[in-house]
Amino acid sequence: MPDYQGEKFRLFIGGVKTDYKSYGFDHKPTNEELASKLGVSSVQLHRYYKSKSLERDTVLKITNSFNVSENQIWGDDLSKSNAKPAVFKGNGTPNMWVVPIKAQGGFLEGYGDTVLLEQNVEKVYFPFIGSECFAFEIDGLSMVTDYMPGEYFVGTPIENFNHLVKGRVYVFQTIDGIILKEYEKIEDDYIYLRSQNNDFNPVKPIYLKEVKRVYQREMVIKN
Repeated sequence: MPDYQGEKFRLFIGGVKTDYKSYGFDHKPTNEELASKLGVSSVQLHRYYKSKSLERDTVLKITNSFNVSENQIWGDDLSKSNAKPAVFKGNGTPNMWVVPIKAQGGFLEGYGDTVLLEQNVEKVYFPFIGSECFAFEIDGLSMVTDYMPGEYFVGTPIENFNHLVKGRVYVFQTIDGIILKEYEKIEDDYIYLRSQNNDFNPVKPIYLKEVKRVYQREMVIKN
């Protein structure tokens, strides 16, 4: 049985090719034609096939393009994929902040610098790290295959920028959002980052004063 959303979507596309007239085609569609129907490239279509967890905008794009319900493709998989991992449900003194904003390849809107992070997150017990830590759900495809959508990056804050190491991956909390990226360098008051998926490079440098906190990796929780 398929165990991730991309595989279910790939099987659905196979059905579209078989029953193509029901989906508005007068011939068996190619992958390029299916991608065009979605308004994406054929490369992006294949990325959807391999994705463990599809972004909400992508889900809506798929259902609207093919005029189907989410349940017809994924059943209850979408609701299951949004559930927190079992390791977040242990008993003990809470030490992990589970951040409700996903760490993306791009920036999120509306995360102002006047909002205190600790006032907007749930704190749970996490037995695998003895100190206070933060969990960020990973979203997007810019850091695959080391970091897959739906997994959690667990990190602890660094004290200052001097502790950053070139080539390591960090979560950067900025005034615009939360971003997961590999650190490159600091130059002329800007921090330079890169995506592990070259399709998403180059990454626009971030002004240092817009970075509120940086989290170094302690571990990754895979669903």
